[in-house]
Amino acid sequence: MGPRIQPYLLARSILMQGFIVGNYSSQFAEGREALTKWLMEEKLISSETIVEGFAQLPKALIGLFSGKNTGKMIVKATGI
Repeated sequence: MGPRIQPYLLARSILMQGFIVGNYSSQFAEGREALTKWLMEEKLISSETIVEGFAQLPKALIGLFSGKNTGKMIVKATGI
């Protein structure tokens, strides 16, 4: 069942609030612009692991779940 933290929150007057991305949909365009700018300025660095060939898909999937990738795991379909 897990620990029950509600009594601790109540006794200490702690506020617990969830975070739902959809609540900020009005700010998505602003966020997209800022993130694009930061990527262009190299303040954010995107990393990815590219596996060549559709036949390597099973290997890539296993690697994805065993931590063999850095960032996004991309399978580049070649020869199709």
